Amino acid sequence: MLPFDIEIHRPGVQFTMHPWGGLFWRERNWLLVSDLHLGKAAHFRKAGVPLPEGDDAATLERLAQVLDHFKPDRLIILGDLFHSDLNRSWDGFEAWCRSRNEEVHLVPGNHDRLSERRYRDAGLMVHEEEVLVDGIILRHDPMDRSDERPGHRIGGHLHPGVVLSGAGQQRITLPCFVTSPTSTVLPAFGLRQGLFKIRPTPMQRVFACTPTSVLDVTGVSLPIGSRTR
Repeated sequence: MLPFDIEIHRPGVQFTMHPWGGLFWRERNWLLVSDLHLGKAAHFRKAGVPLPEGDDAATLERLAQVLDHFKPDRLIILGDLFHSDLNRSWDGFEAWCRSRNEEVHLVPGNHDRLSERRYRDAGLMVHEEEVLVDGIILRHDPMDRSDERPGHRIGGHLHPGVVLSGAGQQRITLPCFVTSPTSTVLPAFGLRQGLFKIRPTPMQRVFACTPTSVLDVTGVSLPIGSRTR
């Protein structure tokens, strides 16, 4: 069964959230993802941290399934595609790119430090800082307070997570989308990336991601430091 997705509407624009972290822009037929952090485990293993192998392959397999679900013309990666300096994980990503038919674009993030030649050889189209279309600004950090231009910003960078409570004072932190009138923050698409526990504002809507569904938990999430009773 394909995972459930949920649609959000803005004036003249329609997006569909996928529970694994993709955001499909229906009018453009583009899929947006952020923060794959490929090569992260290999980077830490090189430094002596015993992280397991296989996360990159699993991340790319998940991405392939989301692409096959929406069938977009273009995949736009909103930064932090590759976590570190070049390592052997890049070869797997190049092979994955050759197996796909979509255009693959990269809006660089703070971790994207490889040479232009590496990106070009993989078939990526690299944008300098952002993509601006139809009043939508696609960039790595959509919460940059120094940018005062009008428009709706979409990106990642934060790895947002939302804390939910259950019976017996149990809590769980789930990756989430965070939307407001001015921005949409995507969850990290890569596996095992860690979560930044958000403190939602009254203007924000929060959509928690489970393995099979997207849940509107606006008003349900717990402020950081709160206690259940």
